[in-house]
Amino acid sequence: MPGYSFVLGMYAFGLEECNQYREAEDAGRRALDMDARDAWAVHAVTHVMEMQGRVAEGIEWLERRRDDWAPRVGPGNEFAFHNWWHLGLFHLDRGDADTALTLVDEEILPAVGDVSMGLLDVTAMLWRLKLLGVPLGERFETVAAVWKRKLDAEAGYYAFNDFHAAASFAAAGDTDALARIREAVAKAAEKGNGSNRLMSSAVGLPLIEALEDYAAERYSLAAERLAAIRDIAHRFGGSHAQRDIITLTLIDAARRAGDRATARHYLNERIASKPSSGLGWRLMGEVLA
Repeated sequence: MPGYSFVLGMYAFGLEECNQYREAEDAGRRALDMDARDAWAVHAVTHVMEMQGRVAEGIEWLERRRDDWAPRVGPGNEFAFHNWWHLGLFHLDRGDADTALTLVDEEILPAVGDVSMGLLDVTAMLWRLKLLGVPLGERFETVAAVWKRKLDAEAGYYAFNDFHAAASFAAAGDTDALARIREAVAKAAEKGNGSNRLMSSAVGLPLIEALEDYAAERYSLAAERLAAIRDIAHRFGGSHAQRDIITLTLIDAARRAGDRATARHYLNERIASKPSSGLGWRLMGEVLA
């Protein structure tokens, strides 16, 4: 059946998000046997490797298949920047922040324009680098300016996007834009329509308030807010890998607040689920020190 590989690729991603990793990888690889250029199936298998901490294998998987999913050598594919983001996550996991940042500069940012899905990836990667203390120059200011131009048309439309826009404003120190996005999400939470009203009230608004606390160096309060919302954050969408930014921010806020017990709690959970992942062990070392 024409196009069936794409059905399998989407099915594989759904299985992965339900933690059925073996079944997800089998479905994704079967999809790629049918169509090697199915970037979504590549992505689904990549998610399995990310969630299992198979870092070296994940890098090899994406690099070996680059000719199938990368837009410069394959067919035009607006989803490719997300696979570049995943490659950056693997490099970041093994401590190679320079390569992760190079991928942002050379592969992701030039391709996304003002497409929100691409801006999510740029923002999410830069925020992770910020948490790790990597110098970012003016990159956050550049990304925040693009998000800011979209506020009038898109603020309050989808809480997951709003959270990432707010993160860029917090990192860039744009308190006015951060206040605007919070007000838009508060309005959506109170008077919005459809599922985004629930997404905004249950997850989006509390997360943005936590970002405001974090940016103002109210780390204890930020950690408290993030801990309260972290385990229901799936309600506003995104993947496990994308929502990991919440846990990483929670760990950093707790560490900065001097709350070693909370930081260790979430790091122990992370290390138990991904024991071969280097990032969790490095962060634990910082907390213990």
